[in-house]
Amino acid sequence: MPGIHMLKRNWAIGSDDFVFPSLAEFFLRLSWLLVISILLGIHHGSFTCPNGYLLRDYYIGTIVLLSIGILNSLAIMVVSMRGTIRDSRPRRHVSNLLYAKAIILIPEAVWIILATYWAFGVSFSCDWTVVWAAKGAVICAWIVGFWMFVGILLVFDPLGSAEHRLNVGDTMSKKGSEYLIHSSKSKNMHVWETRCRCLCCCIAHSQDNDTAFSDVSKLVADFFKGVDLVPTDIAAGLMLVAQQQEHIEADLSAIIINPPQSNQSGSAALANDSRGEGSRSVMINGGVMQESWMTIPMMTHYMKFALGSYGWPFYMYSNLFTGLCRLCASCRCCACMRPGNNVHSDNICECHTAAIKRLTKVRDQDLIYVSFHNRYREIPFYVAVDRKYNNVVISIRGTLSLQDALTDLSARGVPLLFEGVPDATCHDAMLDCAKFIKSTLESKHLLEKAFSSLQEESRLVIVGHSLGAGAAAILSVLLKPQYNNLACFAYSPPGGLMSRSASLHVRDFVCSVIVGEDIVPRLGMPSMCDLKVKVLRALCESNTPKHKILATGCFRMLCQCGQFSDSSLENTGEVSPLTDSRPRRYSTTTSPLQDALRAAEEYANEMQHMEWPMHPPGQILHIVELEENKTCGKDPQYTAVWAQPEDFSTILISSKMIMDHFPDVVMRALCQLEDKNFVPSAHRVSAESGGKKCCYVVPQNPGEC
Repeated sequence: MPGIHMLKRNWAIGSDDFVFPSLAEFFLRLSWLLVISILLGIHHGSFTCPNGYLLRDYYIGTIVLLSIGILNSLAIMVVSMRGTIRDSRPRRHVSNLLYAKAIILIPEAVWIILATYWAFGVSFSCDWTVVWAAKGAVICAWIVGFWMFVGILLVFDPLGSAEHRLNVGDTMSKKGSEYLIHSSKSKNMHVWETRCRCLCCCIAHSQDNDTAFSDVSKLVADFFKGVDLVPTDIAAGLMLVAQQQEHIEADLSAIIINPPQSNQSGSAALANDSRGEGSRSVMINGGVMQESWMTIPMMTHYMKFALGSYGWPFYMYSNLFTGLCRLCASCRCCACMRPGNNVHSDNICECHTAAIKRLTKVRDQDLIYVSFHNRYREIPFYVAVDRKYNNVVISIRGTLSLQDALTDLSARGVPLLFEGVPDATCHDAMLDCAKFIKSTLESKHLLEKAFSSLQEESRLVIVGHSLGAGAAAILSVLLKPQYNNLACFAYSPPGGLMSRSASLHVRDFVCSVIVGEDIVPRLGMPSMCDLKVKVLRALCESNTPKHKILATGCFRMLCQCGQFSDSSLENTGEVSPLTDSRPRRYSTTTSPLQDALRAAEEYANEMQHMEWPMHPPGQILHIVELEENKTCGKDPQYTAVWAQPEDFSTILISSKMIMDHFPDVVMRALCQLEDKNFVPSAHRVSAESGGKKCCYVVPQNPGEC
């Protein structure tokens, strides 16, 4: 629903968003009132000291103002609970109550200013409890006032003024709808670009950064085009979509687990392969050949190198209590003053490099090159020698800075030159990152130095997580002609990375690892448009008040137990708007939500034909949590299957969609599977799943699905 209209402008908050703020204010004022009343009752005879009447007047005035404020908060909360997201008419008096609240705040502000002077500018010889209680109350009042001001800034809508809406109406009547859309889009882009610049104010201004800000603001403005929703509407819609996905998930077949099998260890496979003792492949997933080094033990081993690229922040995060002591043993104080150092852009004690050595167990002489230089489209990486398996490793860091975030969001598709591969495209900014690393490797002859200390037929292994995984996959494409014996492990790679033709072409030398419901491998403009339609459709079909959706949804997100049921959605099937041919029924009297839904469906259909569909790269191992272990307070238990790029075309809404992307979660899942000697099986996807849930099948009994 549109934001509430007050003071001749729309605000980025709805009339049904005052339930929880008013409830919190009610308890705060009530607690404050009880404390002040108790102190006044206990010390009613202690105000006979000089100027004591000022304290007594403050206590009495505060009690009166707090009582009025409590009544106003209760009224706002009760009225804000009425109606639904679609039906705001029962809440039409919320704005009047807010005007009343603004009037109440005027004497409260005056009273706080007077109380500040009385409490801190006048000497009192009264009981110290009375005096310091007044001073504490004044300080708390100023703190509450500050956060109230911050809240007002957060809900301020730069495009909500009456003048802007009047200009929109005039433009519509004079120049038509196409000009209106272009004009509105330009204003939205300007607003989002300003927000990006404020958020990234610490980044030095340059032509590349300015271009990045413009690209990101255009991307966000395009996505939110035609949507007049406040942030809590979007949050409620996401929770409703999560409920729909869970209804579909409950109807699908359970996972059939392939029991642990014993086979040649992945360590031996890669070691033998790299020594030229035979390259073995395993048949998986519809006849596709899986390389022998694509095993869980090798994924676990090289995940440590990917973790090392994050430096000391991740090491401290993983070792909160002992990390500092352990790092100190490997740090080199005043390292920048020592000659012949192969470490660049680290801090003075080389804490990042110390974390690499602690995580990978690599010796100093085997760290060929370490660079933590970080700019837009230039990301940190290091080159090391893995003595255990006689390989050279390039590890590329994932997103850890604002420059990295800009690189992630600069997601235009550009051609990726592949001989014999038509329509190969990839992520523009990540291609530049890969080219930057390749030029550094070539200019400093880093790989030649690394291979000179190893036996012949050694393998080049490129690893990375998140942004680093995307750059690693593209870098492997660029280096494949020079290094045929090459392997790439891409952990939690971005979804909008490669076109399908490119992703399938690199299956022989790129292996991706994705955990659970990780959102990053599913992100892309088509999937985002799909999610936008689902959110709007869920809001249109829901009859549940927003505060109930948010309350139950937050509870279930924090702990996956308890049930939330929206009867209007129980029979709603989740079908992708890009492939949904079902006729939609709308009421004859359309609402803004229905208009936004129609526009979003049209935009999604256009995106299907205009936008390049991008996928994670190569062979994809999908690690999923067992359904029977999804209970509160219980450690997750994992299984794994080989997946197809299309399995990650739908964004899944859950409490773990962010946490499943964290590198420590990926490492924990791989270690658990390695401990079980788990061997992943092939799979096929149920046609009804829409990407939500796969029916995993052991090869011996494919008919059991």
